Amino acid sequence: MKYQVHQLNNKCRVCGGSELFNFLQLDNMPFTDDFIEENKKGTEFLYPINIYYCKDCNTVQTQHDVAVDEYYEDYQYSVGESAFATEFMNGIAKEVLSKYFANASNIKVLEIGSGDGGQLVPFKNSGCKVLGYEPSSFLVEVAAQKGVPSVQGLFNEAAIPNLPDDFKDVDIILLSYTFDHIPDPIDFLNAVHKILNKERGILIIENHDLQKIFERKEYCLFEHEHSIYLTKQTAISLAKQNGMEVIDFDVLPENKRRANSLVFVMTKQGSHFSNQAINKFDLPQYKDTNFYTEQASLIYKGINNFETYINNAVLQGKKLAGYGAGGRGVMTLAALNNANKLEYLVDKKPKKENVFSPKSHLPVYKINHLATERVDEVIVFSFGYMEEIKADLIKLGYRENQIISMLKILND
Repeated sequence: MKYQVHQLNNKCRVCGGSELFNFLQLDNMPFTDDFIEENKKGTEFLYPINIYYCKDCNTVQTQHDVAVDEYYEDYQYSVGESAFATEFMNGIAKEVLSKYFANASNIKVLEIGSGDGGQLVPFKNSGCKVLGYEPSSFLVEVAAQKGVPSVQGLFNEAAIPNLPDDFKDVDIILLSYTFDHIPDPIDFLNAVHKILNKERGILIIENHDLQKIFERKEYCLFEHEHSIYLTKQTAISLAKQNGMEVIDFDVLPENKRRANSLVFVMTKQGSHFSNQAINKFDLPQYKDTNFYTEQASLIYKGINNFETYINNAVLQGKKLAGYGAGGRGVMTLAALNNANKLEYLVDKKPKKENVFSPKSHLPVYKINHLATERVDEVIVFSFGYMEEIKADLIKLGYRENQIISMLKILND
């Protein structure tokens, strides 16, 4: 097995409680970025994903860890070519600085899981001193080309000595879709406590929103890479448990955020900002095991809807392709029994040429392949960028009614 699996001991990752309820299982699922060459088909990592609800603290989570050092060292996913993503990152920097800091020139910003440095660029351009912490050597190099310095590695408390001396007391710590990848969130928050400025420090986390996952049946966001799934309610309780307060859920309005984006700001208890604490967000149904059983049933129905849609389209003689070779595309397809009936996957920025998606084994191409090998419908997995995608595909000669969101199929 390429990656070693460690099964946890039925203890909650957040509170340590043992009252865990397994409500969902997705069998033999791959890693989202583990694309393979043709001669390696069938050798990729596959393992079941079980999702649990903690009855003690209400946190939804996995109960297995996978040794991922090799995987993340080669990780190459980036949204750098998306105008919407760029607008989002610029908006985060602008709003955070204007809301919490009068003068950006003496502000130190550390991003953990900094990728290609895209989110740090607008902070740097505003006058902040920036540093990334990123496990992928490829993305560290890309960030350096943008003028963003990075430390390569996985961040935890033991990694603090690797930080430059002037970044052992920082004003802003950022995580964009990284916090839910951390196997021990409590250890991580303890490390943050040690380097976050006690008077004005803020921690900004962009996480997948469990409410939206359930509302949209986005089972594709249940991944081996993810450890916990938060709501506003559990974000507040997690912060309080670790000597912090959530002070903001609305740095950007929802129409400016990415597809499944819960953005929240935390600060240390007793900081200048702690009087803005949000102490409560009620989701009573999220404390009932029957609710989770019902959500699992709806997710399984969504998977069946998708398989039926593909079968019916093929029976009508239609050719289908998928748009989006990121996590949504890979994991949505991996749960289907008939994903191989699609012709191929396209992406604006594929990981590399001549690769296939894990488990579903669809060839992955750049989007211009849709012009040379035409299909009748394009199923869009990257629906958060739908308007950009529609514009690109219309330029290739596709009609709007040929461009179908995965959400429409899951929820029909």
